[in-house]
Amino acid sequence: MYFFMVTLNKQSREIVGMENTVIQLTASFLTVAVYIGIRQAFVIHVPASSWPWILVLGLVNTGIGCYLYFSALSKLPVQTVAVCGYLEPLSAVVFSALLLGEKMSVLQYIGAVCVIGGAAIGELIKERNTY
Repeated sequence: MYFFMVTLNKQSREIVGMENTVIQLTASFLTVAVYIGIRQAFVIHVPASSWPWILVLGLVNTGIGCYLYFSALSKLPVQTVAVCGYLEPLSAVVFSALLLGEKMSVLQYIGAVCVIGGAAIGELIKERNTY
């Protein structure tokens, strides 16, 4: 699905920036809403003290992050977008270890090395092919 998202976003040159972000987030919202409706009949229990944090995550992290991502998507080569996409889950694991004190397993370290190595090789091959 990530491949389709990147490819289709590269093809639609008229829909960029905020418009693209709104379309992507609306599609995501509808998908999750249908899933929750089927799975739990739209019953969600969220403590009142959690709503400010949910709003910050939704508006700041997701909203601004998606706006920046989808704005840059049409200007970057697909290979660079893919490399950034691979680094996203890696950064989540690394930041959870650094900021939250979570322990990384040996398998996670190996995965991190593979992701960084693959990204480096991908960028080096791209540079070599442009000459």
